[in-house]
Amino acid sequence: MSTEAELHYMAKPTDVAMAFTNVEFQLTREFLADEAACKLFWELVDTQFRTRSKFLSIWPCVSYVAVHRDADGLLDGFLLVSSPVNWQIDYVTVRPDSRGQGIATKLVRATLREAALQHVPYVMLTSNESLRMLYESCGFQVVGQPVAV
Repeated sequence: MSTEAELHYMAKPTDVAMAFTNVEFQLTREFLADEAACKLFWELVDTQFRTRSKFLSIWPCVSYVAVHRDADGLLDGFLLVSSPVNWQIDYVTVRPDSRGQGIATKLVRATLREAALQHVPYVMLTSNESLRMLYESCGFQVVGQPVAV
């Protein structure tokens, strides 16, 4: 189990100018209609999440899935968004053989663009400190650390 600190991040989405190739922003029900993408998605969930129960607990709250596809059209990264009022990015995952290509950055930036288009006031997330550079490069600011109980 990692002892790495987690940080809370927040961004105010404003940029609607930049479009992202290979990224689709879909309602969850639209994503679930794509059987091939769902199969790859569940393989990533099974291999990338340490706490499957945590993933299953947030899934009912997920409203949107941002999907990145490789040159062959296969899912190679995804990002989940819960959206009560402000948006919460719950998971960003990239297929191991596709890492280091900027896919996570594209997914996060495409999500911020979509949030701006939908006039979402803020996008929030909690992530490991090691990913701070990624999120800050996308416009997020650290707003705090979880309090230990």
